[in-house]
Amino acid sequence: MEVVNFLRRPAQREAVHGGDSQCLNCRVLGPESFDTPVRFLYYTILPSGASFGEHAHGDDNEVYIILEGVGIYGMNGETVSVEAGDILINKPFASHFLKNTGSGEMRVLVFEVYNR
Repeated sequence: MEVVNFLRRPAQREAVHGGDSQCLNCRVLGPESFDTPVRFLYYTILPSGASFGEHAHGDDNEVYIILEGVGIYGMNGETVSVEAGDILINKPFASHFLKNTGSGEMRVLVFEVYNR
């Protein structure tokens, strides 16, 4: 049995995928924790104005779960407003980004699943 508290994991300050500003980024779990094709689980705090830079992955789905905050999300040239409670599914090979447009922090869980 594995129990992990993502709020207590050590985090690094970094510009995620070359995005604007420094985010507090924590790798909560890696592939060794799963018996399925899940690659990772991250918990990230984006300060006001910070973003995940636009990027793409390979043949996988990456999922963003917005826990707190508001912002904009873009995938393949389409942009929408997002808020706490939204789940964003990045399709295989899709170019995507996330930006905190609110005055407070945006808190996000991110996980990726291989297409096996």
